[in-house]
Amino acid sequence: MKQPFVFIYDGCFNDIYRYVYSKVGNKWDTDDIVSEIFRKAFEKYESLQDHSNARAWLFTIARHTVIDFYRRRKDVPTGEEMERVASQESFAAEVEQEEELDCLQKVLAFLPEEDRELVKLKYFAGLKHREIGDVLSKSEEVIKMRAFRLLKKMSILVKNCLEGVKANG
Repeated sequence: MKQPFVFIYDGCFNDIYRYVYSKVGNKWDTDDIVSEIFRKAFEKYESLQDHSNARAWLFTIARHTVIDFYRRRKDVPTGEEMERVASQESFAAEVEQEEELDCLQKVLAFLPEEDRELVKLKYFAGLKHREIGDVLSKSEEVIKMRAFRLLKKMSILVKNCLEGVKANG
């Protein structure tokens, strides 16, 4: 039995929003794009055959909608900005957190687009390996292995970056 669209909307809205925000870097464009994603999904929902995989279907729409957004705006830089998280911690902890975020941004910018996409789908949007595989048209096993290797590679790159910051700082 087909579940109402509102259940998919309620269950996926926050994850879709975080994913899109991680791709575009500002609230205004994110709000517009997320609205467009759910409009498209609602219009095509009746034609969706396999409702067991509605979440991956919705993220596929999100991914293509973000790509279309950047195609329309050729003047927008391709590098994406991540949100700076405000912290209540001490100044030293805040500086250290900024250095870590800066290194993470540098590492993400260094990665190939397909790896950045995997990171955003897994860690910003919270998708499972099977769902990421559906969105990227890869097997769950391939996604698991790539995510494992990518996390290991990123941790080394961030550590090296932080060591360089501390050596120069």
